[in-house]
Amino acid sequence: MHPSAVKSVGRTLAQEPEMAFAAAVSGSYNIHAVAHCRDLGELFEFASERIGSLSGVQSMAVSPLLQQIKPAGTLVSGDRLVEPRSVRARR
Repeated sequence: MHPSAVKSVGRTLAQEPEMAFAAAVSGSYNIHAVAHCRDLGELFEFASERIGSLSGVQSMAVSPLLQQIKPAGTLVSGDRLVEPRSVRARR
């Protein structure tokens, strides 16, 4: 994406309920993001329709992880730890 779009795309990504993590980075892509989706179909729709349609997004690399071995971080709501939506949905 063009460098001028990084801030607006990053802020938009941060508002998406599927997003667990998003950060501006240097390298081939300007943003690294982690989304929690129920299945590959939901991931495809999320990436192609919602993220792919954002102004400024020119390309993306999607790497599905089908089983989480170790969490990358924790979700916090107020002062409480919260499980990711994908974990709650499986219960």
